[in-house]
Amino acid sequence: MIKGYEILTAQSAQESLLEYHKQGALRGIYLGFAPLHQHYTMSLPGVTDWTGFPQSGKSEFLLEMLLNATLYKGWKHLLFVPDVGDKNEILDILIHKVSGKTFDKRYINSNYITENEVMHHMQWVCEHFKILVQTDLKAKMTPYEFWDLAAEMKKTDGIQTVTIDSWKDMRHGIAPDGTTFGRDDKYLEDVLSYRNLMAEHHKMHFHTVIHPTKTEADKDGSRKAPTPYDLKGGSEWYNNGKCMITVHRVHGSANEVDIMITKAKPKSVAKVGKVTMFFNRTLAKFYYIDENNNDVYATSKYEELTGNKIDEDDDTVPF
Repeated sequence: MIKGYEILTAQSAQESLLEYHKQGALRGIYLGFAPLHQHYTMSLPGVTDWTGFPQSGKSEFLLEMLLNATLYKGWKHLLFVPDVGDKNEILDILIHKVSGKTFDKRYINSNYITENEVMHHMQWVCEHFKILVQTDLKAKMTPYEFWDLAAEMKKTDGIQTVTIDSWKDMRHGIAPDGTTFGRDDKYLEDVLSYRNLMAEHHKMHFHTVIHPTKTEADKDGSRKAPTPYDLKGGSEWYNNGKCMITVHRVHGSANEVDIMITKAKPKSVAKVGKVTMFFNRTLAKFYYIDENNNDVYATSKYEELTGNKIDEDDDTVPF
C-alpha cells in the first residue's frame, strides 16, 4: 500500500459513516439572511473563494458573514486581510459593524463612536477575530505557512475560519520545502489542494479573496460580473474550488449589490444562484428587501449584543 493512503473497507468506514448518517449531509450555519441561506451556508469543513472588482463590497460582505457566524454560533476567526487596510482600519470596520457607530468625525453629532465604546467593543472584537498584521516590511508569508498557523491556532484559540484578503498579498510559487514550482498552474494545483485537505482534516472553513484579471464592460457600458475563469490561473481556481462567490455592483455606483454563487460544492452546503443585497452606510450593515418592501437586517443577535435598533434609512453608496 502507498504510504499515507488506505483502501476503505466496511469495517474501517463504519464508524465515520454512521456518524455522518446521524448528523445528516454536511450543512453550514445560518448567516442572518433568509434569501442567502437558500444559496450559501458556512460549513465546517468548508472552502469559499470570493472575487469581485475593487470597491464591489466583497471584503465588507465577507466580514459581515464572519461577524454573523460569531453572533449566531460563537465562532472565532483568524484574519490576514491587509487588502482591507492597516490594523486601525480593520478594527474600525469590525467595531462599526458590531456597534453600529462610526469613527468618521463627519457624523460627530449623530452616531460617532465614543472612546469608551471603542474600548468596550475592541475587547470583544479581538476576542473573536484574531488579526494577523505584518510588523516587518520585508516579511512575506506563504499560504502554506498561514494555513499551518491556522491549524495551530485552532488548538490554542479555538478558531473556526481562516481568511486571506487578498491572495496577492501572499508570497507565491514557493513549496513548503523552499523549492520553486516554476509554473503558476502547478503551484496553484498544489497550494489549493493543500488548502482543501487542511480544511477537511482540521474541520475549518478557509476563505480566500482573489481579484479578477479582467474589467470588461458589456455593450451598455455596465461591468460584466467576473467569473472564476477571470482569476489569474482561473481554471485551477475553478477545478479546486468548493464554494465560489462573486460580489458585483453592475454600475459601480449603485447601492445595490449582487451576491452570485458561481460554484456550490457540496450541494448540501450551497446552491448556484444570485441574491441581491443592499448596504446601510450609517450602520455598516447589509440588508435585503422582502416581498412587502421592508428592509430586513440580520437583527436578532445584533440588537441583543449592542442595544441598537436598526431603524435608519441610508442608501448612500458605501464601498
